[in-house]
Parts: sequence; structure tokens; C-alpha cells
Amino acid sequence: MDARLIVTLLLLVIGLALFIAGSKKNVFRAKGGWKTFAIIFGLMLVIYAGIGTLGQLGAINLGDKAGAYFLSAGIISPGTGGTGNGGTGGTGGGATYQPTATYSTQDKYSTTSIAGTSYYKSGNNPAGTTALTNTDSSVSYTYWISNSTYWVKPIVFQGGGTKDIVNKESWNNASATVTLYDTVNRQSNSAGTYNTSMGANDQANIEITYQGTAKKSAGPFGGLMVVEYNSTLSSVTCTGNELLDSNPYHLTYTVTATTNAYKPFAYTSGIDDGSGSPRTINCQFLNGATAVGAGSPYYVKFIPANYYVTNAGNIVLDTEKFADGDTTRVGSVINLPSVTAYWGA
Repeated sequence: MDARLIVTLLLLVIGLALFIAGSKKNVFRAKGGWKTFAIIFGLMLVIYAGIGTLGQLGAINLGDKAGAYFLSAGIISPGTGGTGNGGTGGTGGGATYQPTATYSTQDKYSTTSIAGTSYYKSGNNPAGTTALTNTDSSVSYTYWISNSTYWVKPIVFQGGGTKDIVNKESWNNASATVTLYDTVNRQSNSAGTYNTSMGANDQANIEITYQGTAKKSAGPFGGLMVVEYNSTLSSVTCTGNELLDSNPYHLTYTVTATTNAYKPFAYTSGIDDGSGSPRTINCQFLNGATAVGAGSPYYVKFIPANYYVTNAGNIVLDTEKFADGDTTRVGSVINLPSVTAYWGA
């Protein structure tokens, strides 16, 4: 039994004993003053210890103010003020409560539990792998699981009170299909089924379709669409509802041939949100004074962003570990959505 519960129960018994003793005749030889004192003090002790006992058992929620009052009397103990991986409380200022916080992560579309390395971050302190169970009502906490087969979005919550933290923002890793379509000639361009002519000073309009998998995802947090093409092309512009006006991500990319160039386009989380609905992006290619040559390939690749823990203990979203000066990709490379097409003469 918890020591704090034993203390509150003991105070409750003492209070009852004083109240009963004061209420009986001839218990105190002195005059009524002592009897009155025993009755009043015993009753106050019963009320005080009773509330503390119910709070310990979780039968009532004491709230911040009442919790702070009982905290000062030692019935409910404060957190130890975590400043890193092993902190059991926050940075101070609010009361901590029992029962403590519990954590779990589940598939967004089912009750399947997601395992992996769990990270917990208290306020601005570095994230660590020790669960922060005694949460502080004045502190914001972040909980995240790193899993190689699931995309997991960190959950942020305010501490204090009983907390059953269940993160349902998790998508099973799946494949996605990318196809190309010549909107002028009304022909599919995917995998060389039709090669759009791209001579000198020529123009091509290609529609890109991204088809995800229902109730799964190949990248639910956005990322970068990379278009790699023959460097004779003078410009490549793409538009679509799923493209961002600015690029918040970082990318180290190596072209497949020295004669190629590439251009990245940042896309939103809506392109593969688990609905399985197709999304479209329209691109216009303009060639320079030199023909690209029949059979010259071009590529469209979707490089997803993912969360990772930096060396400084922050949980950030990017396409590579840029914050650590590392070019390692953080998204899945197993189901990298991409397509190859070819230009005609």
C-alpha cells in the first residue's frame, strides 16, 4: 500500500476516535472545553483526511488548487522536477497527481498496438526513453514512438491529473503508385508506354497522379517530390493543391547521370493521408535549343519526411537528419513512390 494512503487512513482513524471520544459522557474529566475541542478537531481531521484518502484512491479529482493545498501538507507528493531523460516531473510550478500517466500507441484504423523505441519530452528538456509518469500540470509533454514499419506522429499533451495517453496518429507503411499522363496527346507516359516528343524549344505538359493505399500510407507527413530530367531542359514548373509554396525540408540528392539536373517540390501531408484517394500534380517542361534525344529518361520520385530525435534531444520532421549535419534519409526507402518515363524524338 502507498505510504501516502497509509498516512491519510491513519489520520482518518485518529479523527474518528477524537470525535467519538468527545461525544461520549465522562470521557474527559475536564470541563466541556476539552470535549468541544476533541469534537471539533476530530471532525476537522476526519474531513481533511477523508478528502485526502478519496483523492489518493482516485475517487475524486482534487483539481489544481485543492491538489496544491494537500501537496503543501505532504499528503500528495510533488514531482522531482525532471531535467532530462530521467525526470519524473516537469520544471516545477504545478502539482503532480496520482494515478500517474500511462502511454500506448495504436494503428490509426484499428486497435493494433505499435511497439518500438518510446521517447518522452518534458517542456524544453531533451527527449529521453524514460517514461515521464508523474506529470506536472504546468508543463507540456511530447510522446513519440520510433517504429520501422509505422509512421507515427508525436502527440503533445498538458500534464496533471490522471492521464491515459493513447496515440492514434499512426499509419502502417505501405506502397503507393505514381503514374504520368500527357494531357495534350492524351497518352500515358509511365514506363515508356508513350514517349512525348521533346525536340529543341519544345514543350510538354505532364500530369502526375499519386495513388496511395487505403488505411495505410507511404508518407503521411509530407515530403519532397523530385523531378530529375535532362539538363537541356530550360525549366520545369509544377502546380497542384498538394504542393507547398515554400520548402521546409532538406535534401541531398545525386542524379542518375551527369547530364541530368533535378528540381524538388515540397508536398503536404494530404497527398498520402491514408484515404487512398488519388492526388494530381501538373508539370510543364520547356526544352532549350538542343533536343534531348529519343529515349532520354526522366524521373519523378516522392521522398517522404519523417520524425526523428536529434542529438540535442528535439523531435523534428524532415526528409534527412539535417539538424545533426547528417544526410541520412529519415523516411522509408523500402516503398519509395517513383516512376520513370522517356522522351520521344
